[in-house]
Amino acid sequence: MLEVLGLDPGTEAVYRLMLAHPSWGVARLAAALDTDRQGVTRALDTLADLALLRSATADDTPGQGLLVPPRAGLGALLERRQAELARTQLEIDATRAAVADLLTDYTALDRDPLSDGGTERFAGAEAVRRTQADLAARATDEFLALAPAPVVAAAPDTGTDTGPEIPATEDPWRLEPALLRETVRRGVRVRVLVTDHADDLREAADAGAEIRVLPVLPLRLSLADGSAAALPTAPAAPGDGVVLLREPGALAGLRALFQHLWDAAEPLPGTSPPGTSGCTPQERALLRHLADGLTDEAAARRLGISLRSERRLVSRLSEQFGAHSRFQLGLEAARSGLV
Repeated sequence: MLEVLGLDPGTEAVYRLMLAHPSWGVARLAAALDTDRQGVTRALDTLADLALLRSATADDTPGQGLLVPPRAGLGALLERRQAELARTQLEIDATRAAVADLLTDYTALDRDPLSDGGTERFAGAEAVRRTQADLAARATDEFLALAPAPVVAAAPDTGTDTGPEIPATEDPWRLEPALLRETVRRGVRVRVLVTDHADDLREAADAGAEIRVLPVLPLRLSLADGSAAALPTAPAAPGDGVVLLREPGALAGLRALFQHLWDAAEPLPGTSPPGTSGCTPQERALLRHLADGLTDEAAARRLGISLRSERRLVSRLSEQFGAHSRFQLGLEAARSGLV
C-alpha cells in the first residue's frame, strides 16, 4: 500500500507494529511478525533512511522518541514523492516536445518547398511509405484506404516484341498487414477497399479490419479521421511521391467517394459476417443513414424512395438481423461491418 513511498510490505508491517507498540525491541517485533531479527533490522534501516525513525540499529531498543509520527514522516515522504513526480512530468513533457519535433522533421523529409498548410507534397517511394504509416498511427477513430492492385511494369525494351511482363518495384502504397492489425488493436475502425484477394489481407481481416472488393478503383487513397488524406502526386506513377491534403472540403469529398464505393463493394470472399451477404447497396446505404441518426423521413429522401418503401426496407432488415428496434438494427449492422 505504501510501496510508492519506498516502504516494501515487510517494512510497512514493522512500521505499523511500531506505531501500535513503540517501546517494543527488535526481538519482540520479530516474534510478533514471525520473522527473524535480520528482517526487522533491515526494515528499521529502511525506516531510518526514509526519516521515519530518528535512530534504529540492531542493538537499540526503539522508544517513544525514536519513531517519527506518521503525519509528519509520511507527509514529508508524500511531498517528496509528489515533487519527484512533478519533475518526471516535466521531463516527459520535454521529451514529448522533442519527439514531436523529431516527427515533424521526419515527416518533412523530401517535402516540396512549395507546399502550403492545406496541401503538402513529398517526393519518392519512401515518403509514400512514411506518410501511409504516419496516417495510420495518427488515426484515432477511423482509417480508410483505397488500395488497387500494384501496377505492372513492362519488361525493358530488348528490341523484340516478346518477353514476360515483370512486377514493378514493390508498391509503396501497399498496406502492410502488421500496420492494419496494430491500427485495429488501438480501437480504430479500419476499412479497406481492394481489387484483388491477396492472402495477406485475410490476416488483417482476421484481426478486425473490414475488407471489401471492387473490380476497379479510381485511385489510391488513405484517409485518417476525415482530417488528413494521402494521394499519389502522379496517379500513373504512384511511387513518385505523395500529396497530403488537409483541406476540409476536399476531405469531405474524398470520404463521400470512399463511402459510395464501399456501399457498392462486396465483402472479401470468406470473410462475410453472417446475415450480410444478402444486403444490396441500397440497404447498406439505408443502414448507414439509420446509424447516422436520420429519421425514416430523412432516410427516405436521401435514398429517393417513398416513406412507405423505406419502412418496408427497415422491416425486412430488422427481420434479417433479428433486431427488435431501430437501435438494435444499427448495432447489428455496425457489428457486421455494414456501416
